[in-house]
Amino acid sequence: MNCYQRRIFVTDFDGTLADDNSVVSRNTIDSLRSLGKIGVIRVIATGRSLFSLKTVVDDDLPIDYLVFSSGIGIYDWKEQRLLKENSIGEEDTKDVYRFLSDNNYDFMVQLPVPDNHFFHHFSSNNLNSDFHSRISYYESHGVTPIEKCPNRASQFVIICHEESDNLIKITHRFPHLKVVKATSPIDRKSIWIEILPSNISKATGIEHIRSKYNVDINDVVCIGNDYYDLDMLKYSIPQNSYIVANAPQELLSMFNPVESNHQEGVANLIRNLYL
Repeated sequence: MNCYQRRIFVTDFDGTLADDNSVVSRNTIDSLRSLGKIGVIRVIATGRSLFSLKTVVDDDLPIDYLVFSSGIGIYDWKEQRLLKENSIGEEDTKDVYRFLSDNNYDFMVQLPVPDNHFFHHFSSNNLNSDFHSRISYYESHGVTPIEKCPNRASQFVIICHEESDNLIKITHRFPHLKVVKATSPIDRKSIWIEILPSNISKATGIEHIRSKYNVDINDVVCIGNDYYDLDMLKYSIPQNSYIVANAPQELLSMFNPVESNHQEGVANLIRNLYL
């Protein structure tokens, strides 16, 4: 057995592995392929749904596992099969929907996996270009929003012009659910607040894979670019947690910096650590 057989390399997708046009460079793809040749388990952990990721990458992308929708689902990329999924229960779905609509948030309610690219949306009728851009993006890929809120949800996606106290307010209202924020991958400035099933995150998805192969936590490397990656960056030990240079300044001071996504930071990190 190769000495690298029991190691895991995890990367976020948007703004980390891919450039701002969601393109993964040929050099980066070659680096991922080289990792596979020395037995390193390759994982993408992304906030994107499985459907959304497959609109921008090919099925032959050289990875082993996908942790998608921030841990709601885990997918065996080589076998092209779903391994695990989670959802928010019926009562919580109704409660969250009522709270968000009563408070005039712009939000989407995603269906359970594997159909979590389909969603119902609620609009406050305020000008929110990022909210409408997300709807247009899915419509352009043949996904028409559904009319009624589903009984169960994989997640809620709330799109705000700015964070203000929204994250704190929503977290306090639903302490039994997972509430996280991210910078919009669409306009790069709006704030997305997502409500997920309890105890679900990119880190829990990585832990499922780590446990499957009995990999030592010291042999797990993670790299990300945004607040959405905090749980996985804090999951790996400090010396194995990396952040690309295009990340928010606050995060650059917390983790080990590498080159930006446009400078192939992931490929450079792979070369420095493994090749």
